[in-house]
Amino acid sequence: MNDKKPRVRFAPSPTGHLHVGGARTALYNWLFARGRGGSFILRIEDTDLSRSTDESIQQIISSMRWLGLDWDEGPGAAGDHGPYRQMERMDIYQEAASALLDAGRAYHCYCSPEELEAARTVARQESRPVVYNGRCCGLSSSELQTMESEGRQPVIRLRTPREGFTVVRDTIKGDVQFENSTIGDFILVRSSGVPTYNFAVAVDDARMGITHVIRGDDHLPNTPRQIMLLEAMGEEPPLYGHLPLILGADKTPLSKRHGASAVEEFRKQGYVREALCNYLALLGWSFDGETTLFSIEELVEKFSLERVGNTAAVFDGEKFIWMNGHYIREMSEGELASRIIEYLAGSDLAGLPGSDGKPTVAELVPLVQEKMKTLADFAALTDFFFLPLVFEEKALGKLMKDANALPVLESVVAAITSLDTFSLESIEERLRAEAEAMELKLGKFLQPIRIAVSGKTITPGMFETLAMLGREESIERLKAAIIRLAQA
Repeated sequence: MNDKKPRVRFAPSPTGHLHVGGARTALYNWLFARGRGGSFILRIEDTDLSRSTDESIQQIISSMRWLGLDWDEGPGAAGDHGPYRQMERMDIYQEAASALLDAGRAYHCYCSPEELEAARTVARQESRPVVYNGRCCGLSSSELQTMESEGRQPVIRLRTPREGFTVVRDTIKGDVQFENSTIGDFILVRSSGVPTYNFAVAVDDARMGITHVIRGDDHLPNTPRQIMLLEAMGEEPPLYGHLPLILGADKTPLSKRHGASAVEEFRKQGYVREALCNYLALLGWSFDGETTLFSIEELVEKFSLERVGNTAAVFDGEKFIWMNGHYIREMSEGELASRIIEYLAGSDLAGLPGSDGKPTVAELVPLVQEKMKTLADFAALTDFFFLPLVFEEKALGKLMKDANALPVLESVVAAITSLDTFSLESIEERLRAEAEAMELKLGKFLQPIRIAVSGKTITPGMFETLAMLGREESIERLKAAIIRLAQA
């Protein structure tokens, strides 16, 4: 198996958005396949009929595509091992179950829920493992007829060994052994005909030729059952690698209570795919213990399962936002403008940049790129160029309490009105001179101007902002602030 080109799969259950834990699993599988010339398969495990939805499938696919994690086989990608939704593979599971029944490796179980619960109660009272007691594994023909005449709908169970151990050879955790007596004859096919999770996974991994299973360690308890199934079917188990959990700052599993925990949420908050892939790669894997910034090409080249740790990783929001800011600052202005336009689609600013003489995104990017940590920061820094002026409460309070605000604004109106040309250079030269004449530090001089024209305390550079607004709009906003101050 080690000589084969790897075939790995990401197999989400479509019960919601793609969680960052699932995204990291997908990323590790993708990196492993791409770095070794193998195949990456997307398989939708939708046998949980009460929770799986088509909407979730589309959300998962959208998040995967946004991250750039393309698949060689799966939904929308032709392959020789489809279909790639489990509920479309029912005939395959029926065939596999029939083969196990014919070989005597599985059997029909007619026990009712009440009988199963009674048996579990006895097991607890006797301090025995709470597993199926094997009541139906040796029913006689007459007993089978009686069960069927009562209208009982059977499930199918696997015959499992009662003694010994099943060992999971795990490339991350090492060998992990499970006592067979604690597993029991588990269900393969429900009475409804729908396969259980473990049965469908084992059949699919075998039929799809999966060589390596890389997934979260919450699946580790399922692995001995899947190994038993593969061996019963005469298949060689893949190599396993179970990834450690991702925790929040409070050291509990990352969830919504920690803030954003799904790829789509981070996307909506203005994070970029390069930063998310880079950061997720570091949640459990390290190249040299020091390097933190990796392009996707570098991750493909350097990633290996051998360097994945065995301890839970903590999601550090501050480090992630720092990394996101780094990627934004490293983008070309054209690329960043393109990302911002895409991000603004559907927002209050959609279609406004560049309309009716307003500045374009491309014109504003040089003014704000160094200040941005997320794509959302663009709107926060520039919305006053496009939307009716609204004063932030904190900013308005500063303006009204600034004893220098009124004389500063009056001097600025006079200064920029008298300029022969309204350019960045002429604005900067004149306002520096005004600040010096009023014996004010430049920052203190510019602050009331900033608030008057933007309603904010943090904006792009003030000289650039006035030049971008234009003389007429700048004077109009400054005069409105003067009136407000005079009436206070």
